[in-house]
Amino acid sequence: MSTIAAFYGGKSILITGATGFLGKVLMEKLFRTSPDLKVIYILVRPKAGQTLQQRVFQILDSKVVRRCYY
Repeated sequence: MSTIAAFYGGKSILITGATGFLGKVLMEKLFRTSPDLKVIYILVRPKAGQTLQQRVFQILDSKVVRRCYY
């Protein structure tokens, strides 16, 4: 088990800036390396004519996050 997985095992994380590139990369890294992570909370706000739901779907549909599931 990696040190990242050991540290985050059973913990909850709050990520701000999840819609940006670094936020997506961080989520992808956590998904890949920390299978025992309890939950990831993301803070997202509506912006530029997009609703909150549209932005969340955009994050989940991004290449960086999708590569964890396909």
